[in-house]
Amino acid sequence: MPHRRTRQRALRLVRQSSVTARLVGVFLLGAFLFLPPLLRVFNAGGFLAGFPLLYVYLFLAWAGLVAVMALAIEGDPPSGIDG
Repeated sequence: MPHRRTRQRALRLVRQSSVTARLVGVFLLGAFLFLPPLLRVFNAGGFLAGFPLLYVYLFLAWAGLVAVMALAIEGDPPSGIDG
């Protein structure tokens, strides 16, 4: 049984490091999406469905980051890990 516990602990550590790596990637994506030079591109004065393009971009980028973060945290665990 000790071998089984050690294996489960190792699998949990792999999952935790995997989630941490994914969250670092989400952070870097968010940092890129909200860079001022990129925001200036969408602040050109255009409109989409009556809303300023910058507002539409900010909302969609934020919603996309929330969705990607949820997938990164709640993604499928590696095989062999229960729960």
